[in-house]
Amino acid sequence: MRSNAVIGSLTLALAATVLASCGSSNSDSSASGGYCDELKADKAYFESLSGSDADMSNLDQVFAKVHTLADDAPDNVADDWKTLDDAISTIETALKDAGLKPSDLAAMQKGQMPQDVDLSKLQELAPKLQSLSSGDVTTAANNIADDAKKTCDVDLTSS
Repeated sequence: MRSNAVIGSLTLALAATVLASCGSSNSDSSASGGYCDELKADKAYFESLSGSDADMSNLDQVFAKVHTLADDAPDNVADDWKTLDDAISTIETALKDAGLKPSDLAAMQKGQMPQDVDLSKLQELAPKLQSLSSGDVTTAANNIADDAKKTCDVDLTSS
């Protein structure tokens, strides 16, 4: 089924991007405490998207946490978080346009299609997902992950 391919692509793209990016932190030690604590606390949500058994039921929360981290990001990674946040916002908009909530993807993984979904809009998701693997997003994710490990001693790219 075409929607399974879209869901699979979405899962992989989100997992790779969010996991790579959520290892972010602050090089300014005065601001790193709260930010680093936030990253450590959110690690489980980001990891829930990884692997072949990704738990898409947390996607609403993962998106919200990415938005919060982008808002709270220290100056040295603020632009990188904005890049990631913009990519996530693009996906949220595409899901909404297709008549889906992020949490609907969990049901779709199990073969349950929501009643109000627009299948043609769902198929249009694939090109939008490619924005998550763009050079800019990948670079931003790598910068965030490197900074998290260095500054917060948090490796959010591993489970």
